[in-house]
Amino acid sequence: MELEDGVVYQEEPGGSGAVMSERVSGLAGSIYREFERLIGRYDEEVVKELMPLVVAVLENLDSVFAQDQEHQVELELLRDDNEQLITQYEREKALRKHAEEKFIEFEDSQEQEKKDLQTRVESLESQTRQLELKAKNYADQISRLEEREAELKKEYNALHQRHTEMIHNYMEHLERTKLHQLSGSEQLESAVHSRIRSSSSLVLRWGERGDVIASELLQDGVESCC
Repeated sequence: MELEDGVVYQEEPGGSGAVMSERVSGLAGSIYREFERLIGRYDEEVVKELMPLVVAVLENLDSVFAQDQEHQVELELLRDDNEQLITQYEREKALRKHAEEKFIEFEDSQEQEKKDLQTRVESLESQTRQLELKAKNYADQISRLEEREAELKKEYNALHQRHTEMIHNYMEHLERTKLHQLSGSEQLESAVHSRIRSSSSLVLRWGERGDVIASELLQDGVESCC
């Protein structure tokens, strides 16, 4: 076993040695100087049994310091990972919040669009009912007009048939008249003279009656003037 300033070595059967950390080496140097002071004052036997224990303690302390440094490195790595996770969490949280806001806006938009469509459907249904009512009214009017047209056609056919019959009767009458004129012209002349004489007597009687009425009206007018 050998102690030097700043470094502590432990001799092992395999002859291998390990360099202690700077902090532990400083502590070992202080202990070594204290041992030298004790050896100088008393004897080497004073620290002979104590030396291996101190070296073992220093080696264990160095191992603890090494583990502590490893733990510090791991802690820094964990802190970095934690910061990255926090950053990622915050980013995902912001993205989720943004997505929720977008979803709420989409739901509101869908709800408003649904209301607009419902209003439009109701309006179209109302217009459809009105058009159906108008169509029914038009159908009734068309039916009545068709019935009226049928009646007018019947009346027209009846009038046409009557007119045809009248023309036919008139033509027959003309034919009979012509026949009568050809067969009985003498009888017709005597009948005409008889009718002329009766008409002349009627005109004479009406003329006398007209003079009487005129004289009565003239007398009434004179009395009114007086």
